[in-house]
Amino acid sequence: MIKSGEASVSASVNKEYYDETDHAPWARYSLCSGEVAVTRPDREGPDLRRLDLNLLLIFRALMEERSATRAGNRLFLSQPAVSGALARLREFFGDELLVREGRSLTPTARALELMTNIAPHLEGLSAAIAGASVFEPATARRVFRIGCTDAVAIAILPRLRDEFSRLSSSSDLVVRIGDYRTLPALLAADEISVAVGFLRNALSDAARQRVLRHAPWVVVRDGASPPVRDVADFASRSHVLVTPLGDLEGFVDEALATVGFARRVSLGVTSFALLAAALPGSRLVATVPDFVARWLGSLAGLQCDPMPLDIAPVTNLMAWRQTSDRDPAEIWLREKIALAFEAAGAA
Repeated sequence: MIKSGEASVSASVNKEYYDETDHAPWARYSLCSGEVAVTRPDREGPDLRRLDLNLLLIFRALMEERSATRAGNRLFLSQPAVSGALARLREFFGDELLVREGRSLTPTARALELMTNIAPHLEGLSAAIAGASVFEPATARRVFRIGCTDAVAIAILPRLRDEFSRLSSSSDLVVRIGDYRTLPALLAADEISVAVGFLRNALSDAARQRVLRHAPWVVVRDGASPPVRDVADFASRSHVLVTPLGDLEGFVDEALATVGFARRVSLGVTSFALLAAALPGSRLVATVPDFVARWLGSLAGLQCDPMPLDIAPVTNLMAWRQTSDRDPAEIWLREKIALAFEAAGAA
């Protein structure tokens, strides 16, 4: 008699075999000393031995890029290779997973469920592998890729450049400038390993983050222009607005409206660095984080006044992928970034 799970029967043979019949292709029998152990999975499901781990990496890229071509570019694979992998994934999971709608791929409910369950495990696997490595800054040859807002780049690059030159001269650093709309996407696509700056709430749930500083806002002006006395004086000035989107209104206008004032923004620029060219020799003013004001003061001789409005400080974050959380080299990089930003804020 054989019972499911474990059972005993009369037998006089000592061997092990797999039942490959249609009745129980999953069953494994161990016959020894007259006993038979019949084992089977706790629940029926796909045979994981048929699944290549690389297919899951392609699945994640497809889910994030929603394009076979972009996923292929990200993984250095051809578009036909990615399409072939998607066909194998569809067969394995018994679902279309991603369906073409127009020029993009739309995930099915099953694909969204898989992404939620699989992504953390892929991140953890990468982190476990990375954690086994050792990083020696003095001898390592590595290319670090970070992304940050131009305000943060202004603050940290001088010290970060010097730290690389002094401690890790064989390693290289690539800095990509972006904002809260573009940096999280670069991080999710693994085009950068660290994102730094004001990132709003656009980070993925898998991203790790650390608050570097809550920076107060201040007003900067040319040294020959009179100081800003109060809210009325502030509102009466012509303003320069740092506006990546190209509009001429922002949070300062909202704050002014709450106290019954309005201002005129006569110049919009896409980066804080351009204020070094826009403000000197003019009567314009601009609202900037305090650490940017220090840099503008040292570079262009601009003066700084307290913000006459009650505006919440800007939160600057450092974010990174879970895959690099335990990577010794990335830990070293993040610490250097944090120290450089701390020095900029305290300067």
